[in-house]
Amino acid sequence: MVNFCSGFDCTSSSDVRKDLSFHKFPLKEKERLQQWVHAVRRKDFKPTSSSTLCSLHFKETDFYSAVVSGKKMLKKSAVPTVFNLPIHLTTKIKERRIL
Repeated sequence: MVNFCSGFDCTSSSDVRKDLSFHKFPLKEKERLQQWVHAVRRKDFKPTSSSTLCSLHFKETDFYSAVVSGKKMLKKSAVPTVFNLPIHLTTKIKERRIL
């Protein structure tokens, strides 16, 4: 089965990028799911059981090495934070005016 990344403007798929891992949305964990959906920044996006994000959207610290297989595994607390978003979708920090 081929996985496609649901990240904004990401074209990664498991048949082309064998070096990437693909991670399903935490559908059973409402709070974490909301964090993931918010991070993806796609209008009206509703993840399904087949929706995935590729490992490019996670920091290196979001992974650990499995003892038996040595594979990189995603930590349960991980939230995707690495996206190449256009400026209008990034969070704007307002500068405070000095009175």
